[in-house]
Amino acid sequence: MRLTRLRTVATGLSLAFLLLALTGPARAEDEARDPSGRVARVSLAQGTISLEPAGTETWVADVLNRPLTTGDKLWADRESRAELHVGSTAVRLGSSTGMSLLNLDDRNLQLQLTAGTIELHVRALGPDETLEVATPMASVSVLRPGDYRIDVGDAGDGLRVAVTSGQAAVAGSGQAYTVNGGQLADYQGSTLTAGEISPLPPGDAFDQWVADRDRREDRSRSARYVSRDVIGYEDLDDYGSWSAVPTYGNVWVPSGVAVGWAPYRDGHWAWISPWGWTWIDEAPWGFAPFHYGRWLNLDGRWCWAPGAIVGRPYYAPALVGWVGGPRWSVSIGIGGGVAVGWFPLGWNEVWMPAYRASPTYVRNVNITNVTNVTSITNVYNTTVNNTTINNNNNVVNNGRGGPLPHYANQTVPGAVTATSQAVFTSAQPVGRHLATVPMSAANQAQASTVAPTIPPTAQSIGRRAPVAATPPRALWSRPVVARTAPPAAPVPFAEQQRMISANGGRPVAMRDMSERLPASQATRLAPPVRVVTAPPGTPGGASGAVVPPRGTPATPGAAAPRTAPAPAA
Repeated sequence: MRLTRLRTVATGLSLAFLLLALTGPARAEDEARDPSGRVARVSLAQGTISLEPAGTETWVADVLNRPLTTGDKLWADRESRAELHVGSTAVRLGSSTGMSLLNLDDRNLQLQLTAGTIELHVRALGPDETLEVATPMASVSVLRPGDYRIDVGDAGDGLRVAVTSGQAAVAGSGQAYTVNGGQLADYQGSTLTAGEISPLPPGDAFDQWVADRDRREDRSRSARYVSRDVIGYEDLDDYGSWSAVPTYGNVWVPSGVAVGWAPYRDGHWAWISPWGWTWIDEAPWGFAPFHYGRWLNLDGRWCWAPGAIVGRPYYAPALVGWVGGPRWSVSIGIGGGVAVGWFPLGWNEVWMPAYRASPTYVRNVNITNVTNVTSITNVYNTTVNNTTINNNNNVVNNGRGGPLPHYANQTVPGAVTATSQAVFTSAQPVGRHLATVPMSAANQAQASTVAPTIPPTAQSIGRRAPVAATPPRALWSRPVVARTAPPAAPVPFAEQQRMISANGGRPVAMRDMSERLPASQATRLAPPVRVVTAPPGTPGGASGAVVPPRGTPATPGAAAPRTAPAPAA
């Protein structure tokens, strides 16, 4: 195949520096528009698991290692199971289960369960955190760490809540009940009324599978070296080893990688709002090392350094540096066109988002691997306020009259990966469409940690592999009950594309997109959620007396618990 000599996308690199909307001191509204520091991730898919990305009506099979956020829908077909994590919380889906993320941010996890079975393993729940499951009959709020199983009938009727440990509040139709550890509560019909309370029955095959997954996490060696809120930590045990290295602390070395392998090469890019261009790795362990920490090349071996352990690590879409500029060109034999290149960021190198973000956000996303906070502040201020752009949209200096910096891994042989813009924007596997990057080209390239301003295409949402089964559309229009109103529905992807293009190819905050959507369209897209107010005295609600379970005498002023059960598998 004839090789075509190309010049890389200098505009993509340089326009990414156009965060000039953030000029001046950070304002409170900037923090209000910061994206969530946490996401969900599907870590296991058995059978047929399908995803409908937020803002689309297309079911795709691109689920493993894909970051999930507000508005995403998951379907586990018959005899299928899936596992996803949000921080240290594990959510498991059973057969014929339809679930969506009504809300996912730094403090709230709100799930919509319209049919089927889910199990929650909640390791921690902060005083400012909420975890709620909205179902057709009632809202189920998790009040304490523990293990919970929730079942909804295929027609949306009936609700069973099994609490192995912990405590849950069930609210709906002006009623509210508390389900305690060791109890199974069964609510029948289409509206919430007093349920039958019984001890937990023996576990079925799904419960046994859940217990096995919990034991796997409990035994994880990697939990000694990273926070359990680093999503994907448990997968590192079987695919590499840990060691202590001066300066960097504990590092993890992957095993079984091919000769010449480099991070951020075996996978593809997808556009996921509100972060924009997001790396999705193909390796079974390929989540934590590509969205947290930094990569080091020590004695010719790639090592992942998670850095300091913090209580709430911040997710990033891809911790890479981008290369380009007028003096850099590569040879590419994949149909020609414009090339895009990148490399893994190293220790103490500050990553800057392409989207609007506050100084607080940028500090939080970098602090585990950048030991000098002043460096974060300086890079933020330089990138936001002082970058000079010429008429061709090329970065000509770093705001201080000097050349743009080089990065540690930029000059490591084989570290820079490049592909065509067509492959980049269509979610195609990068490893099968690689450009040739000579060391001289890598060394001469300008580098930035801000993603290129390449607008997404219709193919950018993810790999549209054939989906064997999709749920009936009526499943998602089924009304559910919630105690907390969810955020505005995701903007349709076609509208997102228009807004992103108008923003110069840079991501747009979800709040900004929602505010720009016509009110009539926003109302039509809103999820069918009925918000209820729990009676006084319900845990998590106002003060007052709790309704006691059926057959239990009411005690004035007492908070007597109320409960319900889960269906047979």
